[in-house]
Amino acid sequence: MTGHPAYETYWKRKELLRRSYPTFPVRRWWETDGLCDIERVYFDAVRDAPSLLDVGAGDLRIMRKVQGAGFRGEYHTQDIGEEGRYTYRDLSEVSRPYGAILCLDMIEHVPLAEGLSLVKRLISLLAPGGALVLQTPNAAYLPDARSWDMTHVHLYNLPDLWAFFRCEGMEVEGYRVTLGPERPGPIVAARTAIVAYVKRRILGCDYANNIALIARAPR
Repeated sequence: MTGHPAYETYWKRKELLRRSYPTFPVRRWWETDGLCDIERVYFDAVRDAPSLLDVGAGDLRIMRKVQGAGFRGEYHTQDIGEEGRYTYRDLSEVSRPYGAILCLDMIEHVPLAEGLSLVKRLISLLAPGGALVLQTPNAAYLPDARSWDMTHVHLYNLPDLWAFFRCEGMEVEGYRVTLGPERPGPIVAARTAIVAYVKRRILGCDYANNIALIARAPR
């Protein structure tokens, strides 16, 4: 597998994970025009950056949320779609560093080698001390995220991605992200707790739909 980014640090990652890795806390996502719980974590990571690149900007919803929350830096966007006006059509057009980069729900749409190459490219575009915020479906979640979106190609588990960033010289923190209403009623909350217990303790999978990582480049 010469030249495949998954194998450049394969045994280094295995050793890192064998020794230990952190417990990844659970944060929540819900539909809102403002920032939900996990999006506040993202905002705190990028709020002071002088410039931000939103990769896979899509319908520009995240841009509106981040700017609405008070981000005042330079905000650039990249997407291959035809539904919005973006700063860049392709990452190959980007020739400058950014203080922060958002890459939300992107890497699952391409094969593993392409996804990890994209991550390495984004790391190379970070200014010293810059933050990369990455979100993608959780490979440990049941049901498989490929079962409800035909454009999902490859799924990632959180420890592996955490180790990948560490091997790239990044400081990184990870989160497991659940989806649901902002204020679930008692019946919904009880049902959610039961499902979470069964998935985690009995089936050995995860009840968190997504994973998120915030990685920082060395200063």
